[in-house]
Amino acid sequence: MAEEQNDIQEESEECDCPPCEAGAPAWMATFADLATLLMTFFVLLLSFANMDVVKFRQMAGSVKDAFGTQVETPGVYEERSDTMVTVQLSEEEDRTIDMMQMGERIRKTVEEQELEDKTEIKVNEDGVTLTVDGTFMFDGGSAKLKPEFENFLGEIAKLIEEHDYPLAIEGHSDNIPIKSTLYPSNWELSSARATAVLRHLIDRYKIPAKRLMAVGYSDTRPLVANDTPENRAKNRRVEFHFKKDAEKE
Repeated sequence: MAEEQNDIQEESEECDCPPCEAGAPAWMATFADLATLLMTFFVLLLSFANMDVVKFRQMAGSVKDAFGTQVETPGVYEERSDTMVTVQLSEEEDRTIDMMQMGERIRKTVEEQELEDKTEIKVNEDGVTLTVDGTFMFDGGSAKLKPEFENFLGEIAKLIEEHDYPLAIEGHSDNIPIKSTLYPSNWELSSARATAVLRHLIDRYKIPAKRLMAVGYSDTRPLVANDTPENRAKNRRVEFHFKKDAEKE
């Protein structure tokens, strides 16, 4: 009897343990995810082995675009020739580029001499034109070059020697009449000033005479109206016109 009571007591003690939770343990979920990912990885490896390369690239590009990823890769090309590609410019285009470079050289020279307020530079389809203030070059009613202008003319002579363009030296005046023993009118004065510049380039810097020409225009080609002293001063000038079209000259 005592033994039966002991057995009953032991059975009751064993039944006092907490009840087990339903389902698999928590670690099993992590393990199952890992196993699934591994299986997917190896399936993808197998599928890549037989996948068409073009379709794979298209698929990969679609995936990258979907995730906002853009990668620049060099294109596939086949070399056709080992000869360097050159661009052949026409004579007209080559002269145009050379004229632009010449205009930039003149501009740089003017800046170095600090003569921006005494000169003006224009580059157009006809060539390069350097306009110099007449009061910087000559005294009133005179065709004798001033020393300060002679120094600047030496820099211009260097540019003339570097290129083969013909140079037209054009003298201009205002509309105020002049009458003297040397210069009966503005025609003689403007021509004499242009000629004085030409002679200086030939005698001092040995510029070939066949590349130069001197022209006097008097007051027939004013830059502005001759209605104020300031405007008349602008019209008293000498222009150095480097002609791009040498054949016409």
